[in-house]
Amino acid sequence: MANRELGGVSYIPILSIRPAEMKALQELPERDKDLLLPCFKLRPWAGAHHLSSALDRIEDAYGERPYFLDLAEEEPAPATPRPVHDELSALRVSADGYANWCRFVSQFRHVMPAVQVNEPAEIRLQVERLFGLDRGLVVPVPQRAFNQIEGIARTVSEETNGGQNVCFLLDFGKAGIELLQQQIICAGYAQTIFALCPLAVVSFSASSFPDSFAGVDHQEIYERQLFDGVRLALPGTQLIYSDRGSARAERQGGGGGLPAPRIDYAQASRWRFYRADNGGDRMSDYQAQAEALIDDTQVWDPELRLWGTQMIERTSLGDLDAIISPARSTAVRINIHLHQQLFYGEPARLHETDEDWSD
Repeated sequence: MANRELGGVSYIPILSIRPAEMKALQELPERDKDLLLPCFKLRPWAGAHHLSSALDRIEDAYGERPYFLDLAEEEPAPATPRPVHDELSALRVSADGYANWCRFVSQFRHVMPAVQVNEPAEIRLQVERLFGLDRGLVVPVPQRAFNQIEGIARTVSEETNGGQNVCFLLDFGKAGIELLQQQIICAGYAQTIFALCPLAVVSFSASSFPDSFAGVDHQEIYERQLFDGVRLALPGTQLIYSDRGSARAERQGGGGGLPAPRIDYAQASRWRFYRADNGGDRMSDYQAQAEALIDDTQVWDPELRLWGTQMIERTSLGDLDAIISPARSTAVRINIHLHQQLFYGEPARLHETDEDWSD
């Protein structure tokens, strides 16, 4: 029996184990955490020396709930390697059906493991082992491997009784408005998977959060539009929405100083951006953007009671423990976005939170 039945899941955010994403998740209402099924991308936690610290941080933020765990995209080698980097390198070794990865995930009872698909010849043995854990599986397929979906689905089906408790997660990575042109193609991929794995569920993911904000005050959430289009084309099928939680699929490089103070507000189908164009005192700039957002009655929802919205209100009052940096602003946006997408299309449930509220 799987750790979590996939039939009742509506949202699988892909989250990196970084401070902003972990803080955003930690501050969600407990009900939200019960309903979400995150897929964490395993990487070193802050300056920790061992991967166990990353798993500890997940538990701090998410409790003892089941979750998907995948390997993060390989990052450039650090100037001063730590033991954790050797541990990650060992998990990436594909020999013997990714034996190191299989042994690692088997140690953590809450983990629903990801199948590594970089080496097609190693998929079958890997799936046999991981499916044998009886926890459920996710099969993340990066865009570069979309042309291998049929072969991957056939192998997975043969080792999982037709895709029992298996989620195929097709990930476009960084994307923009061009994502909307992929609806027909995505529907075709889903049909291929369902034909070979009739018991599986299929999810599509991407990160369309923008890199530049000059002159931009909003953007549609293209991942949501893609998913809605595919769901309309394939009524009655088991599809689950996914995205990067409004984080970027690729980490931005350094240099250029801190970005202009900006507060992002997540709505159901778009992001709104309130940005200070001029320099000056950063706290007062964040405060001014928070005030502008709250004064925008066409956007601000005073009935949405979350940690993220409370942080925006506190910022508008000049609270030095609220939003005073890009990292805090990012955590606030992700917190609100996760809640909005979890209850997408359910306005009544959107406002039912267990968050303590103070002015």
